[in-house]
Amino acid sequence: MNPDLLQKIKSPTHAWLPGPRTLLRLIGPDRLRFLNGQVTQDVKKLLPGHAVRSAIITSKGRLEADLHIAATSDSLLIETDFILRKSLHTRLEKFIVADDVTIEDISLSYNLAHFLSLSSPPTDAPKDSLHFLCPRFREPGLDLWIPSTSPYQPASSALPDWEPLRIARGLPLWGTDVGPDTLPPEAGFESDAISSTKGCYIGQEVISRLRSVGHVNRHLCVLASPSTSIPSLPMESTTPDGTALGKMTSATSLPDSSVILSLSMIKRDHAKAGNSVLANASTWTILRHA
Repeated sequence: MNPDLLQKIKSPTHAWLPGPRTLLRLIGPDRLRFLNGQVTQDVKKLLPGHAVRSAIITSKGRLEADLHIAATSDSLLIETDFILRKSLHTRLEKFIVADDVTIEDISLSYNLAHFLSLSSPPTDAPKDSLHFLCPRFREPGLDLWIPSTSPYQPASSALPDWEPLRIARGLPLWGTDVGPDTLPPEAGFESDAISSTKGCYIGQEVISRLRSVGHVNRHLCVLASPSTSIPSLPMESTTPDGTALGKMTSATSLPDSSVILSLSMIKRDHAKAGNSVLANASTWTILRHA
């Protein structure tokens, strides 16, 4: 299976409306210093009008949230899966001591649309929308936060299925591919969600130790199989001779192709491009790490 297959997956240009998202707004003069001590990215380098992927982890280095942070001239916005709405808010509030920062939950005030390859909002977008340059799918794009009271819908009449692009780009889904037992380097977070130069944040010691050791014990991998049938997931995966490797958690068919893509945690020694994985009596080829 040719790894170049992943680069040929292009998404439609119209918008993605993924449903309700957690959206927290941080205001106050200490917002940058406070949030910088909580997340894996260097928020102090984030320019207004831009958004970046980041993570919040525990003191033991385990994931608490896979998120995006956006900056305006007077606030920071944190966006993540809706299921994390309460736990993320509680987690952040817990560490506010003498900081002059306020956290507002505005999750129900906006809906998210994402446009690939755009650098400015569509001309018909509501004037009170918020917009940020955001490489949400590891390629240039624009997040458009639309007030929930607005009747606006993107021009396209048919919204695309984004699973092929998400899986091809190795982007995990919270509660499906990653969760509170995941170390960020296992799932490819170091490529776009962890700063290697910023100062102290919660869990940094663990991330630094993993870098010095040089490896984790498993990797989230992108796999492919010549098939037209999406398997029932989650599903255990093994080597061809039956040695347990991990669990396959996401899968999708490719448009106009008899290929199924999947994401699976694979033991480090076997997680190499070109190796074969057996799952549900089907043979899968590892294309790359997430």
